[in-house]
Amino acid sequence: IDWKAREAEREAEARLREVHAKPVYRTAKPMGMAMNRALRPILKLAGPAPETLQSRWQEIVGLRIAAVTEPVRVARSKDGGVLHLRVTSAAAPIIQHAKDHILERVNLASGSKITSLKLIQTAPPKQLALVIPRPLTPEQRRELVQNLAPVQSRAIRDALASLGEAILTGQRKG
Repeated sequence: IDWKAREAEREAEARLREVHAKPVYRTAKPMGMAMNRALRPILKLAGPAPETLQSRWQEIVGLRIAAVTEPVRVARSKDGGVLHLRVTSAAAPIIQHAKDHILERVNLASGSKITSLKLIQTAPPKQLALVIPRPLTPEQRRELVQNLAPVQSRAIRDALASLGEAILTGQRKG
């Protein structure tokens, strides 16, 4: 029996009884990190939100394709995702031909696995007609100038004249 080792062990136990060290607890990791780690695989399978694709659609596929297409939704399938595109009927064959190129660019931009496109053919979007406001008649212009004559500040008078002209011609901004 090694009496020196036993004595050293007893002294160590006595020291530990006197110190009563508190255990060290680790702080919890932020909830956002845990949620991100848990949801990343699920969100990657789900693919990008259509709103995200719509907001960046021109920079993802380019101006020419974006002019005739619009992303509608992303559906999940066994193989990956299915991107539903609204396409004008005349452009559908061209888009079908460029399918691989579009899928490659969408997957690169979104970081998801979209494997196929579904084209929804629609009529071309209606172009908004440009409304040309009618000009003021000389009589209306004279009346507007007379009503603004008492205003001393030139900047305010010009602003009010512009406002009055817009009201009288029915012109709307914004």
